[in-house]
Amino acid sequence: MEEPYQHILYYSPSHIRQLFFDRIDENTQVARQEESWSSLKAGLSAFLPGNLGGEKGDREQVMESVNQSEEYIQTKRVVNHLLEDESIPRIKDLDIDDLSTLYRFSCECQILPTDDGRNEDSKLVEIVGKEGSIEFRGMTSLENWSSLSDTLMMVENELPFPLDGIIQVRDFQDRLITEEVDGTQSLKQATCSVNFVFVCQADRDEFQRWMNRRSLVGEYHKQTSDS
Repeated sequence: MEEPYQHILYYSPSHIRQLFFDRIDENTQVARQEESWSSLKAGLSAFLPGNLGGEKGDREQVMESVNQSEEYIQTKRVVNHLLEDESIPRIKDLDIDDLSTLYRFSCECQILPTDDGRNEDSKLVEIVGKEGSIEFRGMTSLENWSSLSDTLMMVENELPFPLDGIIQVRDFQDRLITEEVDGTQSLKQATCSVNFVFVCQADRDEFQRWMNRRSLVGEYHKQTSDS
C-alpha cells in the first residue's frame, strides 16, 4: 500500500507560479503513476491565484481543497514527488560554483515571530533551518499556512519542528570558503537568504519522534519547576 502523501503546510503562489511555468513543461513526467499531464497540471494549478473554482479563494478554502479534495490529490502527489526528485539538489549539497534554481530540504526548522509582533496580529514569520553546514532562512506569510493555530504552536514552541520543502536561494548572508591544496575552493559553511516555494509536514515517524521529544521536554520543565 502506498504511503499517504505528506501534508502541505505552506505554499507561495508567486513562487509556485514560477516553478510551474519555468521548470515544469508539457513534456515533463513528474509522477510515477500512469496519469494524464492535464490532471497533474490541474492539481498543481490549484496553488495558483484565481484557479480554485475559477475564483481566488482564501487560505482556508485553498488549503482545504489542496489537502483534502480528491480533485486536487494530484497536487499533493506532484509536490511529494518533487521532494524526492534527485535532479533537485539538497540544500546541504549547495555548490556556489553551480547554483541550482531550486533546492530540497528535510530537517528540523525553527519558526520565529518577526520583530514587528509576537501575536496573532503579526502577518510574517521567519523559518530557519540547517542541513549539514548550510543554514537557510526566509520570511513567510501566515496567510499562506494551512493552519494558523498549528503555525502559532510551532512559533511558540522551543523545539525546532521537522519540515520538508522546496526553496530558492536568494543570496548569501555569510559564507566560509577554504582553498584546497590543488588550488580549488570549497564551501565549508554558509548562511543563505531563501524564498520558500512550499513546505510539507515531515513523515509520520519523524513527526512522532518530535511529539515524543516535546513530551519529554515538558516532563523536564515540570520537574525543574517543582524542585
